Amino acid sequence: MSSPKTTAAFDSLIDALSEVRDRYVLDTERFTDPVDIAEAYRYVGQALSAMSEMYLESDPDHPRFVNIVTPARKLQGDNPDAIYHYAPVRGDRSYRVSGRIDQQCYTSFTVHGEAADGAFAGPLLGDLNDRGFEVADDGTYELVFSAEERDGNWLQLHADAVAIVVRSYYQLPVSAQNDSSIAVDIDIETIEQVPPPPPLDDATMAARYERGVAFLRQLTLGQGIPGTASGVPFISETVNEVATPFSFRDTGLPVPGAADIFYSMGRWDLADDEALVMTGTIPDGPFANVMLWNAHMQTLNYRDRTTCLNAAQIAFEDDGTYRIIVSATDPGLPNWLDTEGHRLGTVFWRFLLPETDPPKPECSVVKLSDLG
Repeated sequence: MSSPKTTAAFDSLIDALSEVRDRYVLDTERFTDPVDIAEAYRYVGQALSAMSEMYLESDPDHPRFVNIVTPARKLQGDNPDAIYHYAPVRGDRSYRVSGRIDQQCYTSFTVHGEAADGAFAGPLLGDLNDRGFEVADDGTYELVFSAEERDGNWLQLHADAVAIVVRSYYQLPVSAQNDSSIAVDIDIETIEQVPPPPPLDDATMAARYERGVAFLRQLTLGQGIPGTASGVPFISETVNEVATPFSFRDTGLPVPGAADIFYSMGRWDLADDEALVMTGTIPDGPFANVMLWNAHMQTLNYRDRTTCLNAAQIAFEDDGTYRIIVSATDPGLPNWLDTEGHRLGTVFWRFLLPETDPPKPECSVVKLSDLG
């Protein structure tokens, strides 16, 4: 056998897929609705797509930024109004990132350590957003990641660093993921002189498969049972309610989430003739949006339906308040979010760099016939 380690690692992928089928997709404690099960099979395929690009093609000595999510690859709570990039790194190397800010309302870089559960981004080891580094008049910038401080734009690279995640947010009338003209101009290179990678060998490929399989398991078997208590501060434990928005900034919690964002989340459970109505105000800030997820932390179909609204798309009342309606049937009113026929699902809010703490969206369930 010419590649024994890779063959064993590939066999572990086959075993993992069987386990994912039985303990995730077909686990009746998780899913009983045929739509959820069909979407689970699609989700596993998309997870394999991410595994291939982010792990099987991973080389921290010769990194490149890859899209974490697209309209056809949704995972980990994707977002139609943002483009996310990922690059593997080593804590003992130095890297130069060059890019250009165009229509983005916010760009941030976060450095992450290894995740114990196999997730692509572990504990937050450092972060910097575009309010904290110099950008030229034409929108271009360079940013150095290294252990020792450098002149100019610099972010410390911790010895345990394994990944850089870039978040590019857009608050536009057409969501960024639906606009083919929008692309993030960004690149990464190793500052040290590094020779071209050697021919791929058995040990290297096996190690990549092993990390990729751990990633696949975390995305599926690592997810909690829908509807069970999570203990996460921004998740409501009451159905048809969302929690008070919460930010991880300065909490010290080992989380991969962005430090500049307040999150709020809750589950809906609606009959065909019911609607969840959310009302409130959005504090001043560069970005806010609300969206609907399925049981797999994936946005619903935002290409063909309205399943997400950012602050540039919300129709506000004269007094600055909003009313957002979540239902399976179009009520013929502004700010409708289409559940795409899902009786159960998740509502997810993001408030980016708000000038004041965002208030909790007020929620109520009403009959569609009672909406005025």
